Amino acid sequence: MKNKYWKYICLLGLGAFCWTCSDDNPNDGPDGPGSEGGQGTEQEIVRSYKIGTLAGFEGNLRQKMDKPRTDVSTMHNRSLFCRYVASAYPEAQDDKPYPGPITEDDWWDNFVEEIAYSGQDYVAMNCRGEANKDIDHGRPDKLHDLMAAIKRKGVEHEFKIAIFDDTPASWSAARNAHKGYGYDNKPFKNGSRVEGSHYPLLFLDPEKEDMKGANNDFRKEVYYYIWDANLKPSFENVPRDYWFEIDGRPVILFWNPNGFLQDSYLSELMKKDPAKYKSTTGLDETKSDAYNGKLSYILKCISDDFNSTFGVRPFLIIQREWTDRDFSLVNCPYLDGIHNWFAVPTMDMSEEVYNENLIYNTYISAYNFKGFSVGSGCPGFVQGDLARPNWQFIDSDHGRYATKMMESFLAKKPDLVFLEGFTDLAENAAWWRSSDKIYYDYPNQRINLLRKYSNHPFPTRQKLEAEACDYCFNGSVSGSKIESLLMEVEMNNAPEQGVVKYSDDTKYNGGWHANLTSGGLNTLRWKEIPFRTGASTIRFRYSSNGAASVRCQIGDTMTQSVSLPATGGAWEEAEVAVYSREARGYADFNLIVTEGNISLNYAEIIAEK
Repeated sequence: MKNKYWKYICLLGLGAFCWTCSDDNPNDGPDGPGSEGGQGTEQEIVRSYKIGTLAGFEGNLRQKMDKPRTDVSTMHNRSLFCRYVASAYPEAQDDKPYPGPITEDDWWDNFVEEIAYSGQDYVAMNCRGEANKDIDHGRPDKLHDLMAAIKRKGVEHEFKIAIFDDTPASWSAARNAHKGYGYDNKPFKNGSRVEGSHYPLLFLDPEKEDMKGANNDFRKEVYYYIWDANLKPSFENVPRDYWFEIDGRPVILFWNPNGFLQDSYLSELMKKDPAKYKSTTGLDETKSDAYNGKLSYILKCISDDFNSTFGVRPFLIIQREWTDRDFSLVNCPYLDGIHNWFAVPTMDMSEEVYNENLIYNTYISAYNFKGFSVGSGCPGFVQGDLARPNWQFIDSDHGRYATKMMESFLAKKPDLVFLEGFTDLAENAAWWRSSDKIYYDYPNQRINLLRKYSNHPFPTRQKLEAEACDYCFNGSVSGSKIESLLMEVEMNNAPEQGVVKYSDDTKYNGGWHANLTSGGLNTLRWKEIPFRTGASTIRFRYSSNGAASVRCQIGDTMTQSVSLPATGGAWEEAEVAVYSREARGYADFNLIVTEGNISLNYAEIIAEK
């Protein structure tokens, strides 16, 4: 998502009231990039913050993530597994070396595995309501699929779940669709605005409406889509012990409502029929504070209904521009935090203006409200490059931009880090594993960065899925290292090499495996794997019809060759190496099949406690 206004314009509403202000992007932390704040042993690493990402899960994303472009944007940031979906490689195309089509279970299984692998404390699921049975746009009932995948993949309680209310979709577009106007904030038909498709809050006094009883216009026309069709079922579909909580209170984050609250159609209606359409605050939609008291009242209703339904009050975090629409929010007792979402500079700006915006607006290290601060940002951003000169661009700079942002969080110590957008393919701002070779150095680069700056940068147990390696190539052992004729920039990942197949392994629901052949594609490499101090045991889960020999190279350390017995097609586990180091750190992990063939489901790295 993107902010419409630059920070130096948007502070109008809150600037006069907020007790503290956001920090400009600082320099790197005191110990340099990647220092993790100079903290001690892995057992002592405690961040000031909990870290998580926004995650969309709409049908188009789950089922059409193979699209190389839209009408307006190049899709650089596609998932590493985008070629597995049916629309790209239908089952009938047997000549294609890819397993397909991907199923709903496959998508969710991979999603939860990547979230767990990245070390995040929470993921904020982008929920847009279920008022319309035929609109798969981020439906709360799909959270059942999330929970089922967590259980299948064995990642129970490795991360928590917050709910993100995507207000333009859940409050407005879903409402219009439910009323038959079309799924849009501002639906048009035959060149004219659809009559009745305005958002009615400007013309309602919610508190006075509630005095009329349960079936009033505020409850029917506004609040039903917020609470009954979205927030309530979202939390009903996530078990309570998975809720992401701050101070024992489940977290709800909200997006910017400006687009539909400032709809120019509202002024047109007031001019057309001033008796029928009258702002209850006396201000038209263009004015700051035009919704005075109304957004605060909505938060009160959410808090009260949540408490009545679930027995606890939620921790509510809004996007900063809410306060431009309703000044009363700065004193609202139901509001707990504000995230000041980043802004994206456009390529039609002068170089000076672009660079200024890049420095001051593209991530917010710590935005403080009532003593609670939120950091926000993205790993990079590309949108509109195929359609307009003012396309939006933040250069990820091969991970350096995200590293600088993460270091600023260490330096400024926010309480919460909330990042765009684990699955944000549409804006090339996703963190997931990607086949992108323009803005990524390797597929796991961004989720490695998430883990590096998480509260669990050096896990005691890691599961490296074979299909999720960074490189798959034909290697050979020469002395004490694995060599290849290819440079890394020339290498491909396992899906592109065609070695990934569906796995019939019953452990962790199988998923996919990689077929490795000593005389061909026989080597997998993962970049920058964290290793703890002391000994780490390396185990493979594999299948083979004949004996095979394997070795590992971790950093500069080559392990001894190990013989793996044939399993007769069954899936077995075997210890293949023990690797020791005197201090924690990062190293590339390589494995090679030097004799025979194996199907590898995953490798495990199990560290001493």
